[in-house]
Amino acid sequence: MKEFKVLKIIDKFKGIYKKAGVDYEVMRLIISTKLLMDGRRTSVAFNNGKKQKPDSNQFTKALIMYAIMGFFLMLTLVIKINIMYQLCVYFSGFMFFILTVFISDFSSVILDVKDKNLIGSKGISLKTVNAAKLTHVFIYMMYLTIALGGFSIVVSARYGIWFMIVFILEIILIDLFMVIVTALIYFLVLKFFDGEKLKDMINVVQIVLSLTMVVGMQIAPRLFNFMDLKITYTPKIWHYLFPPMWFAAPLEIIESGHINGSLIAMSILAVVMPIVSIVIYIKLAPTFEQYLQKLNNNSYKSKGNKEKLSFRVSKIICRNKEERVFFNFVNNVVSSERNFKLKAYPAIGLSIIFPFIFMSIGIHDFTGIMEWRAKMVNSKSFISLYGVAVMLPNILMLLKYSEMYKAGWIYRTTPIKNTASIFKGSIKAVMYKLLAPVFIFESIVFIIIFSPKVIIQILAVLLASILAMMIIFITMEKALPFTQKQEIGDASGNIAPTIITMFIIPLLAGIHFAVTFLPIGIYIYILILIIVDMILWSKVFNVKWKSLK
Repeated sequence: MKEFKVLKIIDKFKGIYKKAGVDYEVMRLIISTKLLMDGRRTSVAFNNGKKQKPDSNQFTKALIMYAIMGFFLMLTLVIKINIMYQLCVYFSGFMFFILTVFISDFSSVILDVKDKNLIGSKGISLKTVNAAKLTHVFIYMMYLTIALGGFSIVVSARYGIWFMIVFILEIILIDLFMVIVTALIYFLVLKFFDGEKLKDMINVVQIVLSLTMVVGMQIAPRLFNFMDLKITYTPKIWHYLFPPMWFAAPLEIIESGHINGSLIAMSILAVVMPIVSIVIYIKLAPTFEQYLQKLNNNSYKSKGNKEKLSFRVSKIICRNKEERVFFNFVNNVVSSERNFKLKAYPAIGLSIIFPFIFMSIGIHDFTGIMEWRAKMVNSKSFISLYGVAVMLPNILMLLKYSEMYKAGWIYRTTPIKNTASIFKGSIKAVMYKLLAPVFIFESIVFIIIFSPKVIIQILAVLLASILAMMIIFITMEKALPFTQKQEIGDASGNIAPTIITMFIIPLLAGIHFAVTFLPIGIYIYILILIIVDMILWSKVFNVKWKSLK
């Protein structure tokens, strides 16, 4: 079996594992096997008989994207302004990225019950199985951290060697803290819920965690006072509830030499809270594994009315029977497959809150609801509705994955004339099931805020979002819906769609903003979008069978 270098690093902590009651040799074998399996990719449908490269793990490609994000995050530390402020903003962003990736890529590992059923039945202790699971996650989190925080670690050296050492230690503590706290939150959900209700609650928890981190990133800059181009900080009791402040405090002491009770208390929390969370998790791990068995309870109540509604909708928006079949197929899978929802719902949650975050940029002093609304009505802040489109790359990339990926052979047996019907039906299902509810909710709120005159602007944003969706589809690796197994890191493995989204959405928003200054500019913009959307819709989904992954 291939020997992984990272396991030699894990060997250094062999004594800690043994003291915790873990059979280290067995755990090491489990992790080695998992890492080997992660590097293997299986193409199920239309792979033309080609074998995948043994080490073609998409997580390696994803690290490039994380490194790019880490570079921009590092810029907050380059110019010295107010180190407490800079570090608070930095750690808020770092924790957001870590939690987002953990929820999208690793929650399914934490919530996996296969290890206990397969490995645990062979006489291996639950402590060993659970330790292998967590270590497996931490290995990938270490790779992620190096990519995301590598540039920042280099820049931190400008503040001194002790600053850099403490900075590295805090990044490690943040990784541990974010993973363990998320696992403990899942523990509470598992304790009080069961069956399908439990699975729904896990989705809700993931959305709440994502939204909490996003809101936290907005709170961070507002903890400081901005006066005469100077940034000052006044400690308050509720600041102790904000983790980025804990990790910023020790570095503030090192860099500025300023010490007070608040900084000392926050520094203590930065060390104590991660350790306490680890101890609590170790104590609760056996119970956590028992609760995970609730996920095997597949009691499901039929939602007949909703199914009938989707069938009626498919008859209206799908032009032929083939398209309608795939619309209903994708709609049913999206509604029922837990792993898809585990990864998709956090992105949907972010798309709900991003427009309001963009709308709040630049607001530091809040005078009141009525005064704020009066400003909004006469502004062009409706452009922030483009924030809904942040979900598009995640959702489209997830469409190719499924737990039941081996059923992909069914595509070979069906008399499908062309792939356009498959992809058009699938995209329409995604728009109906995921994009439409979010967009309708946002539209209602925006109409309340900006008055009904904003409806024409909302229509333009919708057409632009459809255009963005098709452009993202063009840049993606093409694969039939739900025909591939998802490995760790695959949710972020296709870099191109994410990068394209980072450029195309702001570009479309900028064009929209510019045309609002012309008397009939918005109507011309809508007309152009309709024409372009119609042309692309008739072209981009005609994918050749041999080009499918």
